[in-house]
Amino acid sequence: MDRLHDPSAPPSRDHTRGPVVGDRVMFWAIDYTGDPQFFFYLTSATCRFAGETSYIFVEDSQWGVNYGEESLAAFAASLEDSVPSGPGGILETVTSAMGPVPDEIDGDPRVYFLVMDIRDGFDPSQGGAYIAGFFSPYNQFTDEEAYLYYGGHSNEVEMLYIDCHPGDEYDAAYTASHELVHLVQWGIEPFKYDSDNLWVSENLAQAGTFLCGYPAFQVETFIEAGGVTPVAWTEFQDIVEYVAGYGAGFLFSAYLFERYGGDDYLYAALRTPEEGLAGVADAIRSATGLTPDMQAVLTDWALATWIDDTSVGDGRWGWESFRIADYDTLCPGNRPGLDFRGVVGETPFEDPAHPLEAWSLDVYSVPSDQPGSFRASGIGMGDLEAWLLPGAGAPEPIPTGAGDDVALAMPVDGQVALMCRSFMGMTLEAFAGSVAGSRGSPAVFPQPCLGTLYFQFQSSGEAAVLDIFAQTGAHVETVDLGVIPAGESVVSYPGASGLATGVYMYIFTQGGDAWTGRFAVVR
Repeated sequence: MDRLHDPSAPPSRDHTRGPVVGDRVMFWAIDYTGDPQFFFYLTSATCRFAGETSYIFVEDSQWGVNYGEESLAAFAASLEDSVPSGPGGILETVTSAMGPVPDEIDGDPRVYFLVMDIRDGFDPSQGGAYIAGFFSPYNQFTDEEAYLYYGGHSNEVEMLYIDCHPGDEYDAAYTASHELVHLVQWGIEPFKYDSDNLWVSENLAQAGTFLCGYPAFQVETFIEAGGVTPVAWTEFQDIVEYVAGYGAGFLFSAYLFERYGGDDYLYAALRTPEEGLAGVADAIRSATGLTPDMQAVLTDWALATWIDDTSVGDGRWGWESFRIADYDTLCPGNRPGLDFRGVVGETPFEDPAHPLEAWSLDVYSVPSDQPGSFRASGIGMGDLEAWLLPGAGAPEPIPTGAGDDVALAMPVDGQVALMCRSFMGMTLEAFAGSVAGSRGSPAVFPQPCLGTLYFQFQSSGEAAVLDIFAQTGAHVETVDLGVIPAGESVVSYPGASGLATGVYMYIFTQGGDAWTGRFAVVR
């Protein structure tokens, strides 16, 4: 779509008189069950409510079947009177923060809501996903324009479609709060949100739900999926991840609202000329005067999805309005909110190689009574970041080295959080337990080494020295490791990140003992 409505184009019907309760109208709707294209069809609906800001039409085939007076009254009150966040209906709440809905088609500022059984292929016997509602930009043209320009049809009114099967009156309200933002967006800049930036549009629409105080059920799916990125999630092909993306979008929009300017941020975000994350950064600048590091913002958001508590640190790792843990009601796992990726109950522990997606966390519970070490390695184009999450207090960064490796001597007082800090993603594997020999012979990992090399051993409590040699026998360097506390310990050799690809030898000396071995470096 790129051609806009011509204000001089005559509508196909007279809009000088708005509808009244009892009027029956044939509306164009969209059938999404076609493969691969949707198609338009006509359906009959009757005006059941006419308020100051909205009309509610109900599909005649659904009245008294899947929708009735009680549902109508609840939906009308949500649109016109109040929402969970306070007085003022959905239309007043959303438009006061984001701006007015467009009114270039029918000359009537009120918005039409068509409650219907959206043709989305939902099978009640099978369950699964369904379309809760949608905004059709075709209605922002005359019917002739919609057909000639884009092969579709228009009702020539500002309207939104709301599902009533399997959706109910509660679903209708929070869906309306989301879809209304799409209508406002269209009035500001039509066609802005193409497939590459659709996630921006959907995240902003989720902000409408947040403004009205409705919880977003998709956060439950976000928890089920183990967390997903709030950026470019509309490209996901897996339906669970896609729905979880709406949850991530809700959490990200609410996070930005609370920390970066509230209504001012949302107003600016809808009007920024920039796209993608650059648009988010521009909106933050407009609302607060700050120039944000978006990687730092995304990192704080990801940690907030786990810590979920504004009393920790300076308050950046949670939400004032809700807790993610409050959504974890359907299938609670091993902790409230997002679950541990792994719990080191007995050693040895192993979490085999698996994908770690962009800006998502794998968190491991490492009880303090376990011996040995916790080790993790990331492989791929992404960058690994790691933190120790103590029982209380701010997260403590853990060095990952040039090769995206982590090693911690146990016992560990807290949890270990690992995150891919880029859009490339990576493969992660983790291990825990004792790998050192009983007589102190060091275990050397990872093999091959892509960055920092680690030595785990039973320390005598004396000073230790590491000598590195090339395969030719040439001495590379001597590293004074200092005094190593007695007991099972892990020391690192960051110098491996500066070595060329090849096989190297080492001599590890502590007190009167010396051990030799080899390690491989890959670049």
